Amino acid sequence: MIKVIEKSRQEAGQSFDSLVIEIPKDFAVSHGLPEKSFATLTVRNGKIISEVISYSDEDEKEVEEFLAEFPEFDKEMKRVGD
Repeated sequence: MIKVIEKSRQEAGQSFDSLVIEIPKDFAVSHGLPEKSFATLTVRNGKIISEVISYSDEDEKEVEEFLAEFPEFDKEMKRVGD
């Protein structure tokens, strides 16, 4: 199953909207993509622009450390609507 990780809401003055989608490992590998990757889909001027971004165990560790240092971050992001 493909999981939507994040959705950026369209704000006044911006002409784009994006989704971040986690790519399942088996799907990524079978299509020659990095095992740990996600895709961004951005709608801009009526077109969808996509990008595949890979990440590492080190990247995950940095995120975990950040969230441990700022435990209210996720709650605050939800409060402001992100």
